[in-house]
Amino acid sequence: MTLDSRFRSRSFEVAWPHWIVQAELQRLIATGDGPHHHVTNWSAECELFLTEAFTSTEPVDEFQGLTEHRNGWGSPWDEAPAISRQDWLKQLSEAVNLLPTPPARAPYWSERRTGPKASPSMDLAATSRRFAWTIGKLTDAGYFTWAFGDDCVDGDFGGELGPDPAEEMHRELGRENLWPASRHFEGYSLDDLCDVIEYLADQVRRPLRRRFHNYAGCGWHYDGYSAERGLQVYRWRVNQILSQSALGLSLTEHGRLEMVAPSAVEDLVAAVRAAENVHDADDMELEHALSQFRARGASEMDRRQAVIALAGVLERRRGLVKEHLLSKDEGSLFQIANQFGIRHQDAKQQKEYDAELYLEWIFYWYVATINLTNRIVAAQA
Repeated sequence: MTLDSRFRSRSFEVAWPHWIVQAELQRLIATGDGPHHHVTNWSAECELFLTEAFTSTEPVDEFQGLTEHRNGWGSPWDEAPAISRQDWLKQLSEAVNLLPTPPARAPYWSERRTGPKASPSMDLAATSRRFAWTIGKLTDAGYFTWAFGDDCVDGDFGGELGPDPAEEMHRELGRENLWPASRHFEGYSLDDLCDVIEYLADQVRRPLRRRFHNYAGCGWHYDGYSAERGLQVYRWRVNQILSQSALGLSLTEHGRLEMVAPSAVEDLVAAVRAAENVHDADDMELEHALSQFRARGASEMDRRQAVIALAGVLERRRGLVKEHLLSKDEGSLFQIANQFGIRHQDAKQQKEYDAELYLEWIFYWYVATINLTNRIVAAQA
């Protein structure tokens, strides 16, 4: 079996999304080639990554079985390996998109007899329970050790308690009975759950290395932390839960919750965020408007200001709009924002409308128009 075909096998089934696996592989490959490369630490980081990112132990077992001569590993009389650890990671990186993901489970007895049951969206209680379970798993994996410390039966080994997370949450959020989540999730209100999600997003760090302490059954101790990778894994895990809930929320890459729209609209927002904009000034203004309008608890004034910001972006593109969209009267695009008491306030404007419904309609209409102008520019280029 070739190396490429082995990567396609279920032995290399990924537990993380492919893009996070790829990002961490690229970091490990780069640090392995770097001037400050430390063989022992680098090897430990690779092994922890392979243990965590794959559903079986075969990738880490195979990696450990390789002998790295180029960096001085192994005895000088060892036979030259067929492939080095560094090259093995590079080949794995090239095959990332081929790596299998966990298959959908086979239907159970009752489902085979009566058909699959519809999966109802989780309510607040069920969402809080699933979140608490997930946080427990991440805590066990060392994702909050950087923030909260590590209890150790033998302090000399390296474990050290940090600040009390319950007290830290009380200080930051002003409420008690939030931590540990496993004990208090049943009493969470929506604000409690959302605030804990965002607070932990600020604290999460993925450990890069670990050491096992077997004295008195102490367990693993972690060090070397990545804020970027920690938030990526945390966000992916939290959004898996939120996508199955009825709360209508999603955790952004900045660690803050925002309201979500139907999937097609979410695809539109993602396209606008990913596009190279016509004007450099649009980048920050677009992101601020999207975050402000969709933020959990955004007020009518917040949403109004976000619509005004998008109208300003389109004003800068008026020539493009006139040429391709509304050649006879590009001003029609801005008529609603101007006449419905959004951009200006005077006696002539109409204010008898449902702000929540109309602001949402106008906002996403402007987002769609911005996306179209991005696509026009890309096509011209």
